[in-house]
Amino acid sequence: MQISETTSSERPTSKSGCCSMPRRYLVAFLAFLGFWNVYALRVNLSVAIVAMTSNYTVTLDNGTVIQKRDFDWDSKTRGLLLSSFFYGYIITQIPGGWLGARVGGALLFGAGIASTALLTLLTPLAATGGVTFLFVLRVLEGVFEGVTYPCIHAVWARWAPPMERSKLATLAFSGSYVGTVVALPLSGYLAKHVGWPYVFYVF
Repeated sequence: MQISETTSSERPTSKSGCCSMPRRYLVAFLAFLGFWNVYALRVNLSVAIVAMTSNYTVTLDNGTVIQKRDFDWDSKTRGLLLSSFFYGYIITQIPGGWLGARVGGALLFGAGIASTALLTLLTPLAATGGVTFLFVLRVLEGVFEGVTYPCIHAVWARWAPPMERSKLATLAFSGSYVGTVVALPLSGYLAKHVGWPYVFYVF
């Protein structure tokens, strides 16, 4: 199977409907937002798990103050849960590129992000169900998010002229770093002031 590269002279110079910028830059910006989102979804448990396993005080109706924690997970269990995402992530690296070329990179990219986001919303429910449920959920998140990086190259093969490919890819991939920088401190703030479940509802 061959994927032809379209040069800038062969590519339509259509503009996006909402502004005057070329559509390939709009695609790059949307990919930037997509990577921002998936990396925020990736790191949220790293912060939330601290609040999930830390002691906090509860005052009973009779005035008694007790110490409790939501989940009594030891360091081995926490490490297993934090690494579980990557067990799934590594599975779809090569299939993600192949599927992107077959079904379309943009479609697969969006489906991967949407599926990961939906599973993230279920994280608090899975955690209350037990370690096994949360482990399986995180593996599935890794499976769906694992297609995002490989399949985006199929998008550039269609939308990016060869001379601009590096620039557009850099713009898109920088979203992963911005997402990490924003999500880590904001997750800590949410876990402290609102509650750890909201870390997974916001991201």
